[in-house]
Amino acid sequence: MHKKRHYNKSSYYATILFAISFVLLAYGFILDFNSEHRLIDPIRDVVESSNETNVIHIETVDKDSEEITTEKPTNNDKNNNNTKNNNGNKSSGGKSNNSTKTINSKTTSTPTQNPVTTIDEVNNRLRKSIESTYDITIKYGSETAGYSIAGSTTEPITNPTTINSQLTRLEAALKVYPQGLFREIKNGGMPLTILLINKYSDAAITGVTDSSYSYANISIAATHPFEDSFYHESYHYIERYLFKKGASFSNWDSLNPPEFAGWGTINGSLSYANTFSPHAPFVNNYAQTEAAEDRASTFEYMMAPSKASCLNRGNTVWLKGKYIADTMDLVLYSVTPNTTEYWERYL
Repeated sequence: MHKKRHYNKSSYYATILFAISFVLLAYGFILDFNSEHRLIDPIRDVVESSNETNVIHIETVDKDSEEITTEKPTNNDKNNNNTKNNNGNKSSGGKSNNSTKTINSKTTSTPTQNPVTTIDEVNNRLRKSIESTYDITIKYGSETAGYSIAGSTTEPITNPTTINSQLTRLEAALKVYPQGLFREIKNGGMPLTILLINKYSDAAITGVTDSSYSYANISIAATHPFEDSFYHESYHYIERYLFKKGASFSNWDSLNPPEFAGWGTINGSLSYANTFSPHAPFVNNYAQTEAAEDRASTFEYMMAPSKASCLNRGNTVWLKGKYIADTMDLVLYSVTPNTTEYWERYL
């Protein structure tokens, strides 16, 4: 009997506990459908939460400063601190917490770009570089306005592109001369000024050297090939200095053939430019006008990019070239006999 009473009592308590358990399960099921009372999954909800307080707001206050309000980053940006604003520009995100922070920062100004370099500025820099390297003076454009020489007026170069071309050609031409040659002559009392002009009123003139024992001006017309004119006129400048230092070409005329009637009398059959004969005693007709022009014209051929057959060893023009080169070796410190200068390549 005792056992039976105990069994009935246990059944009674078991029924009550079962009923309570059923009520709790039912209540928990209801809570799972109610988002306001639902228990939070600590992993899933951190990723999927879209609470309004997680949005980043960026506002521009004015041109001079930006006030950036940063709130807790969205969980979708958990592994990326860079977020785009409404304009599509990236703003750098940083460490955040649940409280709002206001950051005042100076606007990063766009770096000032260097102004576009004009061709006039390029030309001026190139001019100064050449002047510094060779110790000469260069004039062009309005700086040559009003210049006249040899009974001819000149027209300045107004096109900066043409000026640049002439400066570039001048620099290339100067490089083939011995280093220090023009500085030596300047230090000897004959500074050189080169005037780059457009043309002379006499269209036949390509270049002119105006010099004395104390100065020299070489003007070159852009309407003619630059190199030939410069080589020719530069020799006039060099020769003036050779004379100042005591040089002489007293035996020059003896190199001319008997059939030559004298300076100023042109015989086309004696000119290489007309006959292409390697035995021609003059390089061209202009060389027959006077001895100084004969030497300058011969030097022009000595500086040419290719060798003319009249400069073959033993020919009259070759002998004239040797005479010029040997005199320069003797007088100029910047020119030495044991160095083959550019003008000696064909000798």
